[in-house]
Amino acid sequence: MTISTLILFFIFSLIILFSTIGYGLLTVKLLRSEKLNFNYGLIGILGLFSLSIISSYTHLLFSHNYIHNLTIILLGLLCLAILNKNFFKETKYTFIIFIFLFISILMAKTNEDFGYYHLPNSLQFAEQKLQFGLGNLNHGFKHISSLFMIMSLNYLPLFNFYLFNLTNLLFLTFFITFLLFEIYFKNKKNLNLSNILLSFLLILFLTKFARLAEFGSDLSGQIIISMFIFYLLEFFYNEKISQVEKIYYLKISLILITFAVTLKFISVIYSSFYLMFFLVVKNKNFFFLNLIKSNFLIFIFAPLAIFIFLNFSATGCLIYPVKTLCFSEKFDWAVSSDVISYLNFYYELWAKGGAGPNISVENSEDYIKNINWLPHWFSVYFIGKFSDFLLVAIFLILVFSSFYIKNIFSKKKIFKDVPRIKIFYLHLLLIFFLWFFNFPTLRYAGYIVVFLIIIYPFSVFAAKKIDFSVKENVKKLTIIFIISYSVFLIKNVTRINNELSISKNHHNNFANFPLFWIKDQKYEPIMIDGHKVNLTKGACWGIPSTCVKGSSYLKIKKKNNYIFYIKK
Repeated sequence: MTISTLILFFIFSLIILFSTIGYGLLTVKLLRSEKLNFNYGLIGILGLFSLSIISSYTHLLFSHNYIHNLTIILLGLLCLAILNKNFFKETKYTFIIFIFLFISILMAKTNEDFGYYHLPNSLQFAEQKLQFGLGNLNHGFKHISSLFMIMSLNYLPLFNFYLFNLTNLLFLTFFITFLLFEIYFKNKKNLNLSNILLSFLLILFLTKFARLAEFGSDLSGQIIISMFIFYLLEFFYNEKISQVEKIYYLKISLILITFAVTLKFISVIYSSFYLMFFLVVKNKNFFFLNLIKSNFLIFIFAPLAIFIFLNFSATGCLIYPVKTLCFSEKFDWAVSSDVISYLNFYYELWAKGGAGPNISVENSEDYIKNINWLPHWFSVYFIGKFSDFLLVAIFLILVFSSFYIKNIFSKKKIFKDVPRIKIFYLHLLLIFFLWFFNFPTLRYAGYIVVFLIIIYPFSVFAAKKIDFSVKENVKKLTIIFIISYSVFLIKNVTRINNELSISKNHHNNFANFPLFWIKDQKYEPIMIDGHKVNLTKGACWGIPSTCVKGSSYLKIKKKNNYIFYIKK
């Protein structure tokens, strides 16, 4: 690849970035909230949310081919031009942040699930319209995520699927923009506690999650959950904001939790935070009426409805893999109840350290009962990934404390200690235990709750001592952020250097700079019941859709111009 390829890669990425912001501005317009002081990081996230809805619904009728995707992009740019005529001025900070983070996408090594189901799923949406029973073809096709729908919109000329990774970079770019805006431009209006939590999240994502390979389909949802928690804190406890702003914060929190659920359904455990609505909020009827009277609820029902339908079309389950919501016996293309039962068992076994690469346990059924799994989980998972993450959180507290040591030991209090804030932490603990005793793997919606369990008590304490309206304290924070970005930069430069050092003869060399490596998977085009599919023995990777891993068990029929895959 040449420098010209790199330039084109950047231009394509930039066009998609601005188009996404355009859809975010359109969403703001539809929410009738354009008069509020908007954070362009939030606008970008709302743009991704809207694109996930558009992509999901158009998939019912069309493949996401070049014409479809270019049309979507051009409409986004048109929205940007109409709704914000000074968009270069307004979006300059997002643009700058994107440039600073762009290094992370260069030869971005894909995660272990990319070739298995992330790429095949996204490619399926790009090359085919809706098909039924995809879950019978490949285990990976059972997993529905709005992330894959957004990724499929980046299927474009010249680069084909090499822009799929860009979606996670957009999540990170908009998130960093959101954090910096809230910390620097709204810190006088935000809760002091919120600012400290946001600061910790910024440091965490720049240092710990510096590589896009770590994102997969997990961290994008955790980004959304982080923003969701911020808006809930502000809604419940911030007395500085007006009732109009509180209504807006409530609406945004509902959109964010909806988005998180469609990205990774397990994020639904965080929706239990709304139980606090009945414990903390005054004038509940006022807020209910404002939600019901507006057209806002369509932003909740539309994505949830299509998410449920896509789950149903792939597996026969309204929410996969919740067995009670499956209709295995009523539709011949639905995934069998035996398979769903086994997979539910296997997912739990995997999460509790009883299955995985080079991991197996005797009597797996007894293993997952009660807390029999805990000693083994501790040895194979806690000592490694979990403990490392704990150490990262503790290290960040120590670094933060060292910069503000005078403030911490000061007798001065600048943050009112609200007893009700303790309720928030108690609810965090509830979510933590719900997560821990059911699916104790960090990637299963655990990163944020574990991080906050550690960070939150310190943040409440620090909020009483550190005043971010003081310039000196803001300068110290800026230094911490610069150091954090330096870590981000060093990790990615090292990664790129290592990848470029791989021999060209090696199977996973990155000779096609700046693009990521794709395994050249062998396949055979075959016909089943008069329908062409591509047969392979391993993971599908970038094989043209529809990719299958076997043919003897499969039956294909066509009805009303839709394909149905039936397991014999």
